[in-house]
Amino acid sequence: MFDLNNKNHRIGFIGAGVVGTSLALALNQFGYNVGFIFSRSIKSSEIFAKLIPGCNVVLSCDAISEVSDIVFITTPDDEIQNVASNTKWRSKQLVVHCSGASSLDILDHPKKQGAQVGSLHPLQAFASFEDGLLSIPGTTFAIEGNEFVRNYLTSLTTDIQGKVIYLNSQDKVLYHLTGVMMGGMLSTLAASVSDLWRLFGYDRDQGINALSKMIIQVGVNLRELGIPDAIAGPYARGDVGTVKKHLTELLNRSPELLSFYCEMALIGLPYAFEKGNLSRKKFDEIQDLLLSFKFKGDSK
Repeated sequence: MFDLNNKNHRIGFIGAGVVGTSLALALNQFGYNVGFIFSRSIKSSEIFAKLIPGCNVVLSCDAISEVSDIVFITTPDDEIQNVASNTKWRSKQLVVHCSGASSLDILDHPKKQGAQVGSLHPLQAFASFEDGLLSIPGTTFAIEGNEFVRNYLTSLTTDIQGKVIYLNSQDKVLYHLTGVMMGGMLSTLAASVSDLWRLFGYDRDQGINALSKMIIQVGVNLRELGIPDAIAGPYARGDVGTVKKHLTELLNRSPELLSFYCEMALIGLPYAFEKGNLSRKKFDEIQDLLLSFKFKGDSK
């Protein structure tokens, strides 16, 4: 069906958001023939097409299917099945969705029409297509599909300098939530913590500027040292006095974050113990302290 070494297969995209645009730019950069785009927003389609030489705006999903050998559906997750079910597909075509949480079941319609189906999900936090393109090298891509689809998407991912893992349908949601917790929820954590800087005379932007450099170093530590050696902080050192100061300060000045602090520290304690710097006595003492404060903020 497809020659894995042939980059001239006509590729179309349905959806011109950050993920789709970043992926399309990467494919174009490495010689793939990204020729067509359809989005419900004409403006988004036009921006997408201007970024990629030779890319054409088409006016429907059916039009994308008619002119493309490979179609990437990069709409919001909740729209993928509707798009797939209301488009006329062709045999010997490859239809790929880019949802991390959805299985191949949502592509049953193109499969019944003779198309090959697969999924390709980049485990990355895309905020803009400019940053998205730069972040793709080294990014892990999760692939689902039959042997042919896996081989093709593996070749494609390798070409754009990504790393590959393979998933079964039953594991997709668990895989995806790990990315959400490390991506979107980490951003939320950074936002809420940087807000605390306003309590001692600085604004959120100054807080995030200082704290984001710590996030970068934490990432370096995790990659270079691994777990549990990268685990750090007063609870990991057994510094009971500092932990108690933190808890008391949060209770008095930001009680809405107290239970979150306690829960994260409780989750981290076993890793700190595994690291070997924390005695069982200190482990128990800190655990009891955290549990005693955990729900105090709810009554504030």
